[in-house]
Amino acid sequence: MRPAERWPLGFAALLALGLLAAGPAPEVPKPLPFYDPAQLRPGMVGTGRTVFQGVTPEEFKVEILGVLSNAIGPQQDMIVARLHGDNVERTGVIAGMSGSPVILDGKILGAVSYRLGTFEKEAIAGITPIRDMLRAAEMPARSGRTTAASILQEWTSPPSAVTSEVAAGIPFPGEAARLVPIATPLVFAGYPEELIRQVTPIFASRGLEPTAGGGGSSTAGQDYAVEPGTAIAVPLVRGDLSIAATGTLTHVEGNRVWAFGHPFLGLGAVRYPMSRADIVITYPSLLGSFKISNSTSLIGTLQQDRLTCIEGSLGPAPEMLPIEVAVDFPTGQRKLSFEVVHDDTLTPLLVGLSVQASLQRVLEYSAESTLQARLEVVSEGHPTLKHDMVESDLGGPQASASASIAREIATLFGLVYGNRFEDVRVKSARLSVAAVPDAKLAKIGELSVTPALVRPGEEVSVRATIEPYRGPAILREFKVSVPPETPRGPLSIVVSSARNLNGLEGAVLQQRFTGTPGVDEMIAFFNSLRRDDVLYLQMTRRGQGAVVEGETLPALPLSVLFTLSSNRHSGEEYAAPELPVLETMQSTEFVLTGGRRTVVQVR
Repeated sequence: MRPAERWPLGFAALLALGLLAAGPAPEVPKPLPFYDPAQLRPGMVGTGRTVFQGVTPEEFKVEILGVLSNAIGPQQDMIVARLHGDNVERTGVIAGMSGSPVILDGKILGAVSYRLGTFEKEAIAGITPIRDMLRAAEMPARSGRTTAASILQEWTSPPSAVTSEVAAGIPFPGEAARLVPIATPLVFAGYPEELIRQVTPIFASRGLEPTAGGGGSSTAGQDYAVEPGTAIAVPLVRGDLSIAATGTLTHVEGNRVWAFGHPFLGLGAVRYPMSRADIVITYPSLLGSFKISNSTSLIGTLQQDRLTCIEGSLGPAPEMLPIEVAVDFPTGQRKLSFEVVHDDTLTPLLVGLSVQASLQRVLEYSAESTLQARLEVVSEGHPTLKHDMVESDLGGPQASASASIAREIATLFGLVYGNRFEDVRVKSARLSVAAVPDAKLAKIGELSVTPALVRPGEEVSVRATIEPYRGPAILREFKVSVPPETPRGPLSIVVSSARNLNGLEGAVLQQRFTGTPGVDEMIAFFNSLRRDDVLYLQMTRRGQGAVVEGETLPALPLSVLFTLSSNRHSGEEYAAPELPVLETMQSTEFVLTGGRRTVVQVR
C-alpha cells in the first residue's frame, strides 16, 4: 500500500544477508497465446504444471468437464475439470497449487484455483480463465488508507464457534457440493504452535491455511528462471522469524506476472514482496493436502490482490519494516532480527505476533517471570516513539506477560499506521526486554495522610504499603505540598498503580488522545503513558477544567468553560469536572495493581 521508495531499510545486517537485494529481473520465457473458453467441450484434455517437490514444475493431465457461468462473479465463468496423474490422484487438489497454469493445444486456458469441498474422492478443480485474471493489471493503485482495527480485534477476541470450525477444516452443510477457493498455505517458522492455533481462525476465514514448523525464509538456492508453474511465495515476515504464503505462478508477460487464480487476502491494491519458493514436501491428507515450503530469493513486487488473481511485477522488491528484539536474561542475551511488510491492515498484527513469538521462543524458562520492555519506533520527520512496558505472571499454561506486551505493541502500531493525520513513514523498530525469572507482583494496601486538615502550600505526609506476592509488606512515603492556589474544600489524594489510575481517568485519557492535533503530539502522548512498576500519587479537586487539544487545563474561568462546552464544531475540546492538580511518582521493582483514595480538607 506504500511505494517502495518510501521505506528506506534500516539494518545493515539485513542488507548483508541479501534479504532485499534488488537485482535484475529474472529471466522469463515467451508468453503463450490464450485459449478461448467458448471453444471448450467436455472431454478435452490439457496439461497442468505445478511443483510437487523442489523447484521444478511437473505436469499433470486436466480433463475438461464443463463451464459454470457466472460462478466466480458476474460475467466471470469458471471452468470445471478433473485432474489426472500419479501425484494429483494420490493427493487430490493441493493447497499451494493455486495458480497452476492449464495449457490446451499450446495455449494457456487459465489457473487451477478452486476445489470441490473436503474429503473429495476425485481431484475435481475449478479453473479461473486467464482473460479474467489479466484484468487485474488494469486496476488502479490504492489512493486511500485502510484500518487495522478489525483484524487486531479478532486477535484479541476469542474465536467464535463458526471460525473455530473453519480453522479445524470442518465443512459446513452443503460445502461438499460447491467449489471453494483452494486454501493458500501460510507457513510460520519460529512461532509457538499454541500461538499459531490462536490466530488460525483469523487467517482461515480469509482462505489461508496456517502451517507450523515446516519452512521459513532463506536466501539460499539457485536463481532459476521464473515461468508458469513455478512455486512463488508472498513473504509477510522474513528473517529469524518468517511467515510466507505459497502459491503457483500462472502467466508471465514481460516483467508482469499473474498467479493464484483467486484472491490472497482480497485487499485490492497492495505492495508486498514476491519470492521464489522451494517446496519441501507435498503432504497428502484426506482433509486437504498441502505444500510446505521455504520462501527463497526475492523476484519482485505484488501490486494487485483481486477477485480472480494476484498480479505483480518482476524486479526490485519493496522494502520492509526492520525490527530488532533484544532480550537480556540471567544466562545471557539473545537478539532476533526480522522484517515485516508495510501495510496498514497487516503490519500491527504481524508485529504483535512476531514480538510474542520472539519472547516466548527466546526466554529459557516458562515459570514465574517479569518482563521490563522499551519499544522505540523511528519514523521519518517525527520524534521517536519511546514506550515503556512491564508485565509479570506466575508462568504455566496461563502465562501472559509476553502476550500482554505483544498486544500493547500491536495496538500502538495500529494507532500509528491508522492515524487520521498522515501516512507515517515508519523506518525501524527496536524492542529491548529485561527478563527476570521471578513474579514481581504486588498490590497497594493501606493508605494514611497527616495532617488531615491543611492549608494551601502546606506539606503533607502520605504513607502507603505495597504488599508483594509472597513477601512482607513494604512502606512507601510521599512528602508533597498542597498547591498554593488550592481553594477551600475537599482535596482528594489517590495512591495508585498505573492501571488503576488509568481506569479512573479513562474518559480524560481518551479525550487527551483524541484531542491531539498531529502525529508529533500523538507520539508525545504515547511517550507520556504511565508505567505499571511505578507508584503514583495524585491530588485532584473539582472545579472548572477542560482538556483542549490533548492538554489538561485544571482551572478555567466560567466564561471560557462555557465557550468550550458549547463548541460543537471540532469535537476536540472537552469539559472535565475533576482534574489532577498534582502528580508525583516513585519507582518500584513490582508490577503494581490496585489503589487507595482518601480526602483531606483545605482550610
